Amino acid sequence: MNPIVAEVERRGRLTFAEFMALALYHPEHGFYTRRPAGAGPVGPEGAFLTAPTASPLFARVVARLLERLAAGLGEAVTLAELGAGEGFLLRGLDQELGAKREAVIARAIGVETATWARERLLASCPWVEVGARLADSARPSGPTVLFASEFYDALPVHRVTVRREGDDLALGEYFVEADGSGGLRWQVGRPSSAELEGYLAEHGIVLQEGQVAEIRPAAQAIHAEHLAWCGRNALVLLVDYGYAARQLYNPRGRRGGSLVGYRDHRPVADVLADPGEIDLTAHVNFDDLDLAAADLGWERGGAQPLGRFLALHGALELLPGGAGRETPLEPREWAEVAAARRLLSPAGMGTDLKALLQGRGDAWGVYEGFATPPPAEA
Repeated sequence: MNPIVAEVERRGRLTFAEFMALALYHPEHGFYTRRPAGAGPVGPEGAFLTAPTASPLFARVVARLLERLAAGLGEAVTLAELGAGEGFLLRGLDQELGAKREAVIARAIGVETATWARERLLASCPWVEVGARLADSARPSGPTVLFASEFYDALPVHRVTVRREGDDLALGEYFVEADGSGGLRWQVGRPSSAELEGYLAEHGIVLQEGQVAEIRPAAQAIHAEHLAWCGRNALVLLVDYGYAARQLYNPRGRRGGSLVGYRDHRPVADVLADPGEIDLTAHVNFDDLDLAAADLGWERGGAQPLGRFLALHGALELLPGGAGRETPLEPREWAEVAAARRLLSPAGMGTDLKALLQGRGDAWGVYEGFATPPPAEA
């Protein structure tokens, strides 16, 4: 029997949030935490691509951003990455910055849950501090950049719906239980906590009958902890799938919610099948992250399509041949351009993924200085 299924059978009915935590982060059998024989779950040979693993262009753009930020501040920054994995981005930054790295990044921290990934990260990036939680690292004394790619969409979610009970409509929650034959099944019941209804009310969300939605009541508090760690002089760059609440919970666009599984770069409809073998993800309510920032006095730059963000920071110039080069591209360079299209194309990651910027103090002021496009000439 699948070990996650056996654990559900042992524990009885679980909320989907509890099940998702098991399926992704079980110490031995979780999708992210189990020790792989070869390539990890993220990347070209894994279950899905992220922005840092889709193309070297992403690290190139971030390296340029960090270089400009450090120059504007007059000092190197502390860089912390949530969900650093095996170090795809950090290795890319090291390669792009080269001898300039120490003048740009005074201190680097890679936060990663999986033991095996921390080991690989440390082996490939010995200059990086590696830990399981951001709180385990000493707080920075200078300017800080906090980065996370598809971190919040992997946090466990509760799955809810609205159903009719007699003449009234009531909120119901999806639970997961063993089906007695080695598999799992859904069961809808009353919400496990009043917190779920409170969350919807606080965000002004009114679900329609039959509508399904996913919510993360803990996301705001988790993000607030990360922001507090950064201090008063920081820039936060988050790359993730999500929308503001009014779009995320719009019954016309997402009546069935956003929960999906991934395996071998393909979506999996049955998210209860083969737990621990597939990735599970649901879109982020960006309002949670904005509220956390507002409560702490941070500035919010809003979410923008990833392709637009990358173009704003010179992605087109950084492509092979993008700086007025006249000689033909080599085959390797054509492959790099093709990979970069995943990040820039409106038909893919360029629109589906969003870049969310938040900041505080001089770091935010310097970033705004070079990130704001100049006014159009009359």
